[in-house]
Amino acid sequence: MKKGNFVFPKILFGLVLAAGGFSLASAQSVSTQVQKKNVLLEEYTGVGCGNCPDGARVAATIKEAAGDRFYVVAIHEGAYAEPWGDIPDYRTDWGAALLAQAGDIGYPQGSLNRLPYESGLMNSNRGTWTKRVKALLQEDAPVNLHLDAALDATTREMCIRVELCYTQAVEEDFHLLNIALVQNHILGYQNGANMGYDYSHEHMLRDLITGQWGDTVQVSAAGEVRTLEYTYIVPDSVGSVPVDVRNIELVAFMTRTTADVLNVTGAKPRIDNLDEPVAVSFSAEELPSARYAGNVFPAAVRNLCNDTLRSLSFSVDVNGEVRSSRMEVAIPPYQDANLEIPVEAYPVLGNNTVVVALETVNGESVSVPSIEYSFTGPMPVSSLTLYVDWKTDNCPDEASFKVKDRNGNVFFSKGPFEGDAPVECSDTVILPAEGIYELEFSDQWLDGWQEGSKGTLKVKTSDGKLVGQNYSVQGAGETLFVSATDEVGNEVPAVEAALRVLPAEDGVRILNPAALAVERVQVYDLRSVCLYDKAVDTFDDLFVPLAVQGTQVVVVRCFWENGVETAKVLLP
Repeated sequence: MKKGNFVFPKILFGLVLAAGGFSLASAQSVSTQVQKKNVLLEEYTGVGCGNCPDGARVAATIKEAAGDRFYVVAIHEGAYAEPWGDIPDYRTDWGAALLAQAGDIGYPQGSLNRLPYESGLMNSNRGTWTKRVKALLQEDAPVNLHLDAALDATTREMCIRVELCYTQAVEEDFHLLNIALVQNHILGYQNGANMGYDYSHEHMLRDLITGQWGDTVQVSAAGEVRTLEYTYIVPDSVGSVPVDVRNIELVAFMTRTTADVLNVTGAKPRIDNLDEPVAVSFSAEELPSARYAGNVFPAAVRNLCNDTLRSLSFSVDVNGEVRSSRMEVAIPPYQDANLEIPVEAYPVLGNNTVVVALETVNGESVSVPSIEYSFTGPMPVSSLTLYVDWKTDNCPDEASFKVKDRNGNVFFSKGPFEGDAPVECSDTVILPAEGIYELEFSDQWLDGWQEGSKGTLKVKTSDGKLVGQNYSVQGAGETLFVSATDEVGNEVPAVEAALRVLPAEDGVRILNPAALAVERVQVYDLRSVCLYDKAVDTFDDLFVPLAVQGTQVVVVRCFWENGVETAKVLLP
């Protein structure tokens, strides 16, 4: 079936495949319990496609959110993949048939689990991928898969083992097992704004080890674990493009026919007989806010050696004051990791510069360029009370709001929520003391509050001053840092401090931290004219809207389970 270096699989039970003096572990790894289905994106792309880098960005964002439940195979095929001049040909023998089955709707495009979309074709545009992936991840998988592999760097021989277990009865007698060889970090040309010849192509299809549509696998009884083993020689190159064994991955998936992916998994092979010195790349990631005061700094580390990275030490210069930092990590060979480098609490200035130098890896000294962060300090506010009005989009199950102190401790949290309709919240956050605080509005899927009705947020102090607002929350969300000093306002305690009445823009807020059963609220001016009278029957905080002209004192009466209490408030 495959050119020379393919060995037809045997169905084995608990055996160890040995080749070239190395082996795979024999312990069973596949689960026999019903699991949720993983998702495969076959992304059709090409070096001539100016919008394809954005398709790769969307795929990378989904991968960051979904982790090892989402796999990408980037297939260079079609008119946009045709090379010219000195540009390499990234196409393979397999891409034309795959694209013909998926349908060409316009680049960038991709099929998810080889299922038809609205047009009846498998391919859809990048704007649909995230929502579809979320839905597909909720489905039960009829078959579980586990993949591992070992590769001899000297002979380039790779031993591959796939464990499978059906967890339910299926109608078919057989399915098709596919194993794709993909390669990351291929530097080359890519059309598009600010691209050029140093674009890093990721997840690029290099070969289909099991042929165009996979190997036939007989369906077995539910709960039975089976093992398929392969020996494969990794080619030196595909066309003129070298295959670097340090950057390859395998993606294995089972299809019902040539379409309909039942489940997918993936793995990087263990590489034997390759001795290399410790080596890493080190780069800064964007801070979550232009006004920052956090004690961690985001960075990306790529392991460039065949040893797991276990410990990292840093020298950190904060506004000219040098301190040290250390992290215990577990970054496998030739893989990337996003880190948050911890830094001891530091005095935050109006403008700040932080320079981080990576000094040792696994106890060995390294020499890599340092990274630098520049940022403005947090927004000063003269209030320990913040009014936070925020609304989710049509995916409230992904949205949340947290408030953290300087040490990262969460003392206020709300969300995510159930349902598929926007959720509106009006929260009153009482900061426990003067200091620096982080307000984090986040989206679990990193695609912003953009589904259906867009989500919004607005933060104000007790005297109505705006701290921050956003009517189109993007990406991972928005983070605000504030430096709070003691409140300047007109707060009047009521009901033995169980209720607190505060002035607010266009009204008053009644805080109910003890969750008293407030039954009715009335508001009068000093001439005893009733401005507001309403039965509320609530245990929550309240906002009372008032239309007043200029500065005015009002009397607020709260009727609760044990009587009535009164407070006076000066409205600005």
